[in-house]
Amino acid sequence: MKLPILFLTFLGFLAFDIPANAQSLPGKNTLIQPFSIVFNTAGTLYGVEYEEGNRIFRIKNGEFDFIAGSKTPGGQKLGDVAKGDGGPARKGRFNGMHDLALHPDGRLFIADTFNRRIRVIDLKTNTLSTLGDGKLDFKSPYTVDLHPDGNRLLVADLERRQVLEIDLGSLTLTSRAGNGKKGLPIDGQSALQSPLLAPRAAIYGRDGSIYLASREGHALRHVATDGIIHTVVNRSGKKGRSGDDGPAIAAQLNGPKHLALDPSGNIVISDDNNHTLRLYKPKEGTLHLLAGTPGKSGKSKTLLNRPHGARYAPDGSIWIADSFNHRLLRIPKKNQ
Repeated sequence: MKLPILFLTFLGFLAFDIPANAQSLPGKNTLIQPFSIVFNTAGTLYGVEYEEGNRIFRIKNGEFDFIAGSKTPGGQKLGDVAKGDGGPARKGRFNGMHDLALHPDGRLFIADTFNRRIRVIDLKTNTLSTLGDGKLDFKSPYTVDLHPDGNRLLVADLERRQVLEIDLGSLTLTSRAGNGKKGLPIDGQSALQSPLLAPRAAIYGRDGSIYLASREGHALRHVATDGIIHTVVNRSGKKGRSGDDGPAIAAQLNGPKHLALDPSGNIVISDDNNHTLRLYKPKEGTLHLLAGTPGKSGKSKTLLNRPHGARYAPDGSIWIADSFNHRLLRIPKKNQ
């Protein structure tokens, strides 16, 4: 079922539910816990819901619909309940999806976290499969990101305490960061030999280096192309919300959960427990507030409630999965 989107404007934010107020609609039409979104070059949006929704949605040419999954019971305790591989994506079963990445060839890669799989939807045929037919060993894949060359997929596996890379040709799995042990990595050492503190999200930089968000370490770390790891935001590791417009190394985060690139290659951090988006600028080494009010959540169009995935659309606007407000928010380019 497709529904028109109604936009509401307030102080530069464009917010929408489905169609105007998701909370008042029947269950099947309600957006529930959107956790991440991604765009194709034409501006079509794809997104995933978390464990209370377990559906994949799309916004195309101003119309909203669910293209895969159904509102089924979910949660980490259920474990792997995946169904539907080899058939239409609409009949697939997902459990606690966290993230997705779109390949230029039309494959949608999904971090189906509690099913412990990377699922793949061929958008040309709308068929569903599991990457590697279940032979790739994941414990909890939380985020996925496509390498700039299109040939590799980066996976943050929280329970393995590693950042993994999949060669999409050979389907081989290798580690890019983390030795599998829990601990604080030491700046200047090999990322492969270092322990990690809850690697919750990982993305490629424009140069193919890696940025990873440490949920328990309240930090952003960088793995350079030579494989050496450094903390770039919050060296102290203490949770907090200070430091905007100053040196990122001295700033604080609180449970960062998702990362993305802005059009200039800066790092958008979903600072979940601070209910904000922060922006790390590698060239300047500074951190900035991008959206939300630090430490304050709410339902108004200027407040967020545990935001997760955020991405830039082709028109330069930024869209935020305002997860626990069960909505998406759009900030036009001119208001950023």
